[in-house]
Amino acid sequence: RTPWFNGWGFNLPRGQSLLDKWNLVPEGIDILMTHGPPLGFRDWVPKELQRVGCVELLNTVQKRVRPKLHAFGGIHEGYGIMTDGYTTFINASTCTVSFQPTNPPIVFDLPNPSSS
Repeated sequence: RTPWFNGWGFNLPRGQSLLDKWNLVPEGIDILMTHGPPLGFRDWVPKELQRVGCVELLNTVQKRVRPKLHAFGGIHEGYGIMTDGYTTFINASTCTVSFQPTNPPIVFDLPNPSSS
């Protein structure tokens, strides 16, 4: 699921209905893949002069799930990598804002868990 954006498909209104979906994401996962980004991470849309990421997703990622990697790609303008110091956020959109599939793949290494 993703927040409302330009009336496109697979959207839910921001707030409780969307949070209910994010609450289905289990804890203890290393990698989370979503269509769109959390608020503040590779979600800037210059044409709209706004961030379009989801605050409910941000809270889910940073406060509850805490994956090592969160990959998404719905906001083409946000292609690239960021971190909050714990989670690496990758906007891996292959298409540019003009829907040209020219962004190169993003390759990453995820450290192995320490042995117990």
